[in-house]
Amino acid sequence: MPTDRYLTLASESEGIYREKASKFIAYAFPIGDEEAFTVRCAAIAKEHHTCRHVCYAWVLGEQGERYRANDAGEPAGTAGKPLLRQLQGANITFAGIVVVRYFGGTLLGKGGLVHAYAEAAREALAKNTIIEKVLRSTIHIACPYSIVEAIKNDVIKSGGEVLNAEYGEPCVLMVTVARDRSIAFSEKWILAGARVGAVQAK
Repeated sequence: MPTDRYLTLASESEGIYREKASKFIAYAFPIGDEEAFTVRCAAIAKEHHTCRHVCYAWVLGEQGERYRANDAGEPAGTAGKPLLRQLQGANITFAGIVVVRYFGGTLLGKGGLVHAYAEAAREALAKNTIIEKVLRSTIHIACPYSIVEAIKNDVIKSGGEVLNAEYGEPCVLMVTVARDRSIAFSEKWILAGARVGAVQAK
Protein backbone atom coordinates (compact mmCIF):
# COMPACT_ATOMS: atom_id res chain seq x y z
CA MET A 1 0.00 0.00 0.00
CA PRO A 2 1.25 3.57 -0.73
CA THR A 3 2.87 5.20 2.29
CA ASP A 4 0.39 8.11 2.15
CA ARG A 5 -2.56 5.85 3.05
CA TYR A 6 -3.54 3.31 5.65
CA LEU A 7 -6.37 0.91 6.43
CA THR A 8 -8.51 1.19 9.54
CA LEU A 9 -11.99 0.35 10.82
CA ALA A 10 -15.03 2.43 9.92
CA SER A 11 -16.85 2.02 13.24
CA GLU A 12 -17.29 -0.27 16.23
CA SER A 13 -18.52 -3.82 15.76
CA GLU A 14 -19.17 -6.83 17.99
CA GLY A 15 -18.57 -10.54 17.59
CA ILE A 16 -19.55 -13.47 19.83
CA TYR A 17 -17.97 -16.91 19.98
CA ARG A 18 -18.91 -19.77 22.30
CA GLU A 19 -16.73 -22.73 23.22
CA LYS A 20 -17.62 -25.36 25.88
CA ALA A 21 -19.97 -22.99 27.71
CA SER A 22 -17.40 -20.17 27.74
CA LYS A 23 -18.59 -17.03 26.01
CA PHE A 24 -16.19 -14.64 24.25
CA ILE A 25 -17.52 -11.20 23.28
CA ALA A 26 -15.24 -9.17 21.01
CA TYR A 27 -15.36 -5.46 20.27
CA ALA A 28 -13.40 -4.03 17.32
CA PHE A 29 -13.15 -0.27 16.88
CA PRO A 30 -11.04 2.57 15.42
CA ILE A 31 -8.82 4.65 17.74
CA GLY A 32 -6.83 7.84 17.36
CA ASP A 33 -4.30 7.13 20.08
CA GLU A 34 -3.54 4.92 23.08
CA GLU A 35 -5.56 7.11 25.43
CA ALA A 36 -8.68 6.67 23.29
CA PHE A 37 -8.20 2.92 23.43
CA THR A 38 -7.74 2.97 27.21
CA VAL A 39 -10.98 4.91 27.68
CA ARG A 40 -13.00 2.53 25.50
CA CYS A 41 -11.42 -0.56 27.04
CA ALA A 42 -12.25 0.69 30.54
CA ALA A 43 -15.87 1.30 29.51
CA ILE A 44 -16.15 -2.24 28.13
CA ALA A 45 -14.62 -3.68 31.30
CA LYS A 46 -17.09 -1.71 33.42
CA GLU A 47 -20.01 -2.92 31.32
CA HIS A 48 -18.84 -6.53 31.77
CA HIS A 49 -17.72 -6.24 35.38
CA THR A 50 -18.65 -9.87 36.13
CA CYS A 51 -16.56 -11.39 33.32
CA ARG A 52 -13.46 -13.48 34.01
CA HIS A 53 -10.99 -11.75 31.64
CA VAL A 54 -10.74 -8.56 29.55
CA CYS A 55 -8.03 -9.16 26.94
CA TYR A 56 -7.00 -6.78 24.20
CA ALA A 57 -4.70 -5.72 21.40
CA TRP A 58 -4.22 -2.46 19.54
CA VAL A 59 -2.19 -1.15 16.61
CA LEU A 60 -1.16 2.47 16.01
CA GLY A 61 1.07 4.39 13.61
CA GLU A 62 0.82 5.03 9.90
CA GLN A 63 2.62 1.76 9.17
CA GLY A 64 1.29 -0.08 12.23
CA GLU A 65 4.67 0.27 13.92
CA ARG A 66 3.22 0.65 17.43
CA TYR A 67 1.23 -2.21 18.94
CA ARG A 68 0.41 -3.94 22.18
CA ALA A 69 -1.25 -7.17 23.28
CA ASN A 70 -2.46 -8.10 26.76
CA ASP A 71 -3.51 -11.55 27.99
CA ALA A 72 -5.15 -10.15 31.13
CA GLY A 73 -4.51 -13.22 33.23
CA GLU A 74 -4.95 -15.86 30.55
CA PRO A 75 -1.93 -18.13 29.89
CA ALA A 76 0.83 -16.18 28.13
CA GLY A 77 0.29 -15.80 24.40
CA THR A 78 -3.22 -17.30 24.33
CA ALA A 79 -5.33 -14.13 24.14
CA GLY A 80 -3.61 -10.85 23.30
CA LYS A 81 -1.40 -12.25 20.55
CA PRO A 82 -4.25 -13.96 18.65
CA LEU A 83 -6.14 -10.65 18.73
CA LEU A 84 -3.08 -8.74 17.52
CA ARG A 85 -2.58 -11.22 14.67
CA GLN A 86 -6.13 -10.54 13.46
CA LEU A 87 -5.42 -6.80 13.22
CA GLN A 88 -2.00 -7.18 11.66
CA GLY A 89 -3.19 -9.89 9.27
CA ALA A 90 -5.73 -7.44 7.87
CA ASN A 91 -3.08 -4.66 7.67
CA ILE A 92 -5.24 -2.52 9.95
CA THR A 93 -3.87 0.31 12.06
CA PHE A 94 -5.35 2.92 14.38
CA ALA A 95 -7.63 0.19 15.68
CA GLY A 96 -8.15 -2.01 18.72
CA ILE A 97 -9.89 -5.20 19.76
CA VAL A 98 -11.16 -6.01 23.24
CA VAL A 99 -12.49 -9.47 24.12
CA VAL A 100 -14.27 -10.26 27.37
CA ARG A 101 -14.55 -13.88 28.45
CA TYR A 102 -17.24 -15.42 30.62
CA PHE A 103 -15.90 -18.72 31.94
CA GLY A 104 -18.20 -21.69 31.43
CA GLY A 105 -16.60 -24.06 33.91
CA THR A 106 -14.57 -26.12 31.44
CA LEU A 107 -10.88 -25.45 30.82
CA LEU A 108 -10.13 -24.98 27.14
CA GLY A 109 -6.36 -25.49 27.18
CA LYS A 110 -3.89 -23.19 25.48
CA GLY A 111 -4.81 -24.28 21.95
CA GLY A 112 -8.51 -23.88 22.68
CA LEU A 113 -8.01 -20.39 24.08
CA VAL A 114 -5.93 -19.26 21.10
CA HIS A 115 -8.64 -20.52 18.75
CA ALA A 116 -11.51 -19.01 20.73
CA TYR A 117 -10.00 -15.53 21.07
CA ALA A 118 -9.02 -15.49 17.40
CA GLU A 119 -12.51 -16.55 16.32
CA ALA A 120 -14.21 -13.92 18.47
CA ALA A 121 -11.96 -11.23 16.98
CA ARG A 122 -12.56 -12.55 13.47
CA GLU A 123 -16.32 -12.36 14.03
CA ALA A 124 -16.10 -8.74 15.15
CA LEU A 125 -13.89 -7.73 12.22
CA ALA A 126 -16.17 -9.53 9.75
CA LYS A 127 -19.06 -7.34 10.93
CA ASN A 128 -17.04 -4.18 10.47
CA THR A 129 -15.92 -2.30 7.36
CA ILE A 130 -12.27 -1.72 6.56
CA ILE A 131 -11.71 1.70 5.03
CA GLU A 132 -8.74 3.41 3.43
CA LYS A 133 -7.69 6.78 4.81
CA VAL A 134 -5.41 9.25 3.08
CA LEU A 135 -2.71 10.95 5.13
CA ARG A 136 -3.04 14.70 4.79
CA SER A 137 -0.93 17.78 5.34
CA THR A 138 -2.29 21.02 6.77
CA ILE A 139 -1.14 24.11 4.87
CA HIS A 140 -1.49 27.76 5.88
CA ILE A 141 -1.76 30.18 2.97
CA ALA A 142 -1.75 33.99 2.78
CA CYS A 143 -2.75 35.31 -0.65
CA PRO A 144 -4.39 38.15 -2.60
CA TYR A 145 -8.18 37.98 -2.80
CA SER A 146 -7.94 37.57 -6.57
CA ILE A 147 -6.69 33.97 -6.30
CA VAL A 148 -8.64 32.75 -3.25
CA GLU A 149 -11.33 30.96 -5.21
CA ALA A 150 -8.79 29.33 -7.53
CA ILE A 151 -6.89 27.98 -4.51
CA LYS A 152 -10.09 26.70 -2.88
CA ASN A 153 -11.12 24.97 -6.11
CA ASP A 154 -7.67 23.38 -6.40
CA VAL A 155 -7.97 22.08 -2.83
CA ILE A 156 -11.33 20.46 -3.59
CA LYS A 157 -10.03 18.93 -6.84
CA SER A 158 -7.14 17.50 -4.84
CA GLY A 159 -9.54 15.72 -2.53
CA GLY A 160 -8.67 18.11 0.28
CA GLU A 161 -10.65 20.44 2.48
CA VAL A 162 -10.75 24.13 3.31
CA LEU A 163 -10.65 24.25 7.10
CA ASN A 164 -10.81 28.00 7.55
CA ALA A 165 -10.88 31.16 5.42
CA GLU A 166 -10.39 34.77 6.54
CA TYR A 167 -10.96 37.43 3.93
CA GLY A 168 -8.81 40.52 4.31
CA GLU A 169 -5.60 41.86 2.87
CA PRO A 170 -4.12 39.37 2.57
CA CYS A 171 -6.66 36.57 2.76
CA VAL A 172 -5.63 33.70 5.00
CA LEU A 173 -6.60 30.09 4.35
CA MET A 174 -5.96 26.89 6.25
CA VAL A 175 -6.42 23.84 4.05
CA THR A 176 -5.62 20.14 3.95
CA VAL A 177 -4.39 18.24 0.91
CA ALA A 178 -3.16 14.69 0.40
CA ARG A 179 0.37 14.45 1.77
CA ASP A 180 1.79 13.19 -1.53
CA ARG A 181 0.46 16.31 -3.29
CA SER A 182 1.38 18.89 -0.65
CA ILE A 183 4.75 19.93 -2.09
CA ALA A 184 3.47 20.34 -5.66
CA PHE A 185 0.39 22.18 -4.38
CA SER A 186 2.50 24.58 -2.30
CA GLU A 187 4.98 25.28 -5.10
CA LYS A 188 2.16 25.98 -7.57
CA TRP A 189 0.58 28.67 -5.39
CA ILE A 190 3.88 30.21 -4.29
CA LEU A 191 4.56 30.83 -7.99
CA ALA A 192 1.09 32.40 -8.26
CA GLY A 193 1.92 34.93 -5.53
CA ALA A 194 0.77 33.22 -2.32
CA ARG A 195 2.78 32.89 0.87
CA VAL A 196 2.63 29.30 2.07
CA GLY A 197 3.31 28.46 5.70
CA ALA A 198 4.79 25.35 7.26
CA VAL A 199 3.34 22.07 6.16
CA GLN A 200 2.33 19.79 9.01
CA ALA A 201 1.50 16.09 8.79
CA LYS A 202 -2.00 15.16 9.79
